[in-house]
Amino acid sequence: MHSETLSILQQLLQPAWVQQPLLLLVVILLSRLLSLPASYQPLVLFRILAQRLAKRVNKTTYPATQLKLSGSLALVIAVMPWLALAWAFTLLSQMPQLWHALLLYLCLDWQQVRQQALQVEQSLHKQQLSLARDQLQPLVLREVKLMSAVGVSKACLESLLFRLASHWTSVLLWFLAGGVIAAIGYRLVQELHQQWNPKTQRFREFGQPVAKVAAIISWPGMLLTATVLAFLVSVRRSRHYLKFSNDGYFNFPARWLLAAGASALQRNLAGPVYYQGQKIRRIRIGPTQEPTAADISQLLQLCRQYQIAVSLILASYLGLALLMHWPLV
Repeated sequence: MHSETLSILQQLLQPAWVQQPLLLLVVILLSRLLSLPASYQPLVLFRILAQRLAKRVNKTTYPATQLKLSGSLALVIAVMPWLALAWAFTLLSQMPQLWHALLLYLCLDWQQVRQQALQVEQSLHKQQLSLARDQLQPLVLREVKLMSAVGVSKACLESLLFRLASHWTSVLLWFLAGGVIAAIGYRLVQELHQQWNPKTQRFREFGQPVAKVAAIISWPGMLLTATVLAFLVSVRRSRHYLKFSNDGYFNFPARWLLAAGASALQRNLAGPVYYQGQKIRRIRIGPTQEPTAADISQLLQLCRQYQIAVSLILASYLGLALLMHWPLV
């Protein structure tokens, strides 16, 4: 009887529509329990390679059209070899599912972001504003030297919202849609976008192709994250903040995500920022009350609830799928 049950389970776990969500659920739990230190993250090597590649092909003497073409070619050169390598190892691996789990685990580095945000919060509580600015800098591209405690808190909250959507939800969605190769490709494009962000003067033209691709492939994850957060707190209030947030700077998924975050925290988000000495005017989203350091922990708790909700949805899907396909005796 025991061997018969094992045989049935093996047959049920063979289809891809069962293996993919099951593998995803296991990796989510693993990434939460065993966080990989930043110094051991292979993406650090990719960032260094991206910076060196940009130094070679992003020349300030080139015209704008040539810089955009160079950025497009650099995107392909930077990403395709790694995808080919991952695909080749999959073909050669005796245990491809284990290899896929490892790659997916490396793509999910949310715990590192969480630790950085907690460090910022602790420094703000200790009134160590200068240290909090330094700890915030790896999470944002904007200037932090002149930020107040409110500005640091707000920037940290915005970064957490966007990273939850781009570094966690979107990786999961692309894995379910196209397997581990799609998840890796998405994650590498996001890393390139961070390294070649067109908001900086140096990459204003060169980084535009990567930025456009990154924005498009991030839409599903941002929309899903914002929608789930809105349902966890208040859809009506989120829609109200969204209604008055269109100033032409944020695209719809970003506005919906910030509106849901503002609704959940009941704090004001967005607003003006500085990039390389230039002030960028952005509309404020949410109520008038400004955020504080304590809101960082509150948002992290909300992110945890969101991740648990996603995990429960995956677990429920697997349970129902196995129950529906369990052979009748």
